[in-house]
Amino acid sequence: MSLADRSKAWIGDARIRRRSYALGAAVCALLSVVPQPYVARAKIVPQDSSSIGLNSMMNALGGQLGSFASLLGGAKQPIDLYLAVSRTPEVSDMVIRSLKLDAPNAYGSARAAQKALKQKIDIHSLTGGMIEVEARTHDPEESEALTRAYVAAITTQLNALGNDRVLRKRGIVEKRFKEAAERVGTAEGALNAFRRSNNLAAPEAQLGSELSLRAGLQAQLQAKLVELQTARQFQGEENPALQALVSEVASLRAQIARSADPSTGAAGPNVAGLSEVSGRYLDLYRDYRFAQALYEVYARSSEEVTVESLAAETASDAQVVEAPRLDIDRKFNIPAVALLALIILLAFFTEVYAPATAMRIPLISPPDSRP
Repeated sequence: MSLADRSKAWIGDARIRRRSYALGAAVCALLSVVPQPYVARAKIVPQDSSSIGLNSMMNALGGQLGSFASLLGGAKQPIDLYLAVSRTPEVSDMVIRSLKLDAPNAYGSARAAQKALKQKIDIHSLTGGMIEVEARTHDPEESEALTRAYVAAITTQLNALGNDRVLRKRGIVEKRFKEAAERVGTAEGALNAFRRSNNLAAPEAQLGSELSLRAGLQAQLQAKLVELQTARQFQGEENPALQALVSEVASLRAQIARSADPSTGAAGPNVAGLSEVSGRYLDLYRDYRFAQALYEVYARSSEEVTVESLAAETASDAQVVEAPRLDIDRKFNIPAVALLALIILLAFFTEVYAPATAMRIPLISPPDSRP
């Protein structure tokens, strides 16, 4: 009898098949608890500038300009970025070097250690923006050591990335701050030169004084006209007082007429003259105000980067919420448990379900002898 025929006979024998189920289930049950697995875990929270109050402080100083300054950086990074950084080979290499896992008495090489760590370490995110590092081995001290080394390596990597980000941001801000200072100086110089060439004061004061002067002249003219009309009713045309009123009315009308013609005097342009230069002046004044606002934004951003760089020297970019520790509950070997569940399911199907439903299974059910 060949091996295939013997296998078919053993499978078809109910006693041998059930004994095989029982033996396999016993072996899998034993392997589920021996050797005992140990799981160590730690939870960390990546930090950003908002977690130490930098953003709120700079917004309080900057007011509405804080929204523009946020374009330069400082927004909270997504948790997926920190999770990707934690899973990089650089982090694993730091763990291997710190624990000397590539030594001959360990895994023998860095490549073998990398493969082993992929099987033993699981890094995933939790609700609330936390990152959990989980190490599963059959040695409790090894599990704690791996978890602790990974927490230290992730913190070091995040600090290095944060310092690099601060350095790049500082270079950009310093360059733009210098350009903004030069732009303010240029805009202010052009504005002052235009003011001097046109004898201008502040635009509000200049326009207000000219309008007040013209309004005063018109009020005086109206008063003199009323006085002249009253005098004509009681005095003749040859009256000296009446002639004086006529001269004053003519003088006021001449002054009002001159104010309608563009001219520039020692006190600056009149109302008509100011209307001609106001467009150019407002353009220069708008450029100056924008350059000044931009300068203030980069000044605050420069201060923010300085504070961030100081904070990066003393603070960590990852806060440990839960220190590395072993789980107190009993753990089981998952592959053995899965195989045990498969054996129990197969035994239930072949020994209970199939006979109860009269289902014919090849190699197990006897051939149908009905004619």
